[in-house]
Amino acid sequence: MTTSNNSISANPSAAIAAALGKVISPERIATALLDALTATTVARSGVVEPDTRSRLQAASIILAYTVGKPVERSENVSIIADPDSRLDIQERLRSSPALREQLARSLAEAGGGDIDV
Repeated sequence: MTTSNNSISANPSAAIAAALGKVISPERIATALLDALTATTVARSGVVEPDTRSRLQAASIILAYTVGKPVERSENVSIIADPDSRLDIQERLRSSPALREQLARSLAEAGGGDIDV
């Protein structure tokens, strides 16, 4: 698909955001999010009940824009197998639950069966 506008092909997200910004005001977005905080759904029995999934998503979006998203932490684990450092590997396994989980997953994928960590 070829487009005559190079800015759209260079950065489509910015172009879409700019186009939406012209059509949808921030106030309209805020109103929609506030409405979602009180969303309801009708159960099969006909009872109107809170739509907790919609409410939670709206609350998450509002918090992300007002307070900010929490830092997502991850632990990167690398295993370097050196035959002479067996004790070092055992100590690392003892002190790192993430390393034990990764080793158990790797063994299970390799056909080692279920291993409790």
